[in-house]
Amino acid sequence: MYAKCGAVDEAFGVFKCLPERDLVSWTSMITAYGSHGRVYEALELFAKMLLSNVKPDRVTFLAILSACSHAGLVDDGLYHFNEMINVYGIIPRLEHYSCLIALLGRAGRLHEAYEILQRNPEISNDVQLLSTLFSACRLHKNIDLGVEIAEKLIDKDPDDSSTYIILSNMYASFGKWDEVRMVRSKMKELGLKKNPGCSWIEINQKIVPFFVEDNSHYHLEVINKCLSYLTSHMEDECKP
Repeated sequence: MYAKCGAVDEAFGVFKCLPERDLVSWTSMITAYGSHGRVYEALELFAKMLLSNVKPDRVTFLAILSACSHAGLVDDGLYHFNEMINVYGIIPRLEHYSCLIALLGRAGRLHEAYEILQRNPEISNDVQLLSTLFSACRLHKNIDLGVEIAEKLIDKDPDDSSTYIILSNMYASFGKWDEVRMVRSKMKELGLKKNPGCSWIEINQKIVPFFVEDNSHYHLEVINKCLSYLTSHMEDECKP
């Protein structure tokens, strides 16, 4: 309860007072540290758990891998991933691979992440993992690998417009305008459209969403008049 509310120190106080600490209590405390950005404390507590002869399970390792992934601790993440398999005989699940692919992707170790996917047929075509790596390719501007992964994603889910949009943006960032036109033409052919952008604004303690080109808002006329006034005022201020 304390950990869910962000009171990690209070949670640790309760943990220390436990007469017996089982796997669940150790894992819960490690998860609390990791989910609140206190990664080194999570790793230290994990080490103490092992010294206490408490054997970790797949949930414990998921907490450790997730913490390493969010903190960018590549070497630690790889070490514990291999430890999970080779020392404790735990077969990785999709969620473990997801943490590992995200970790390597953020670090720019894209080909290493892709090789892990290719070596494991059970996850090689998983849309979630491919999408994670595809986003990392965009972040690190690796267009060659990005195109290869995009082809796999389109083959798995040809109706997902986000793949086409990211691919088009990647091509545009490299000035490959013929390829941009090709991707947009394919989207038009399939009848795919970009999901409209959305903004949330707090008005009188209520969150109100606004969508791009949305003409259905019940205060549309008032909003347009206000925007027109602001635009006119800005133009007047910019005049020499």
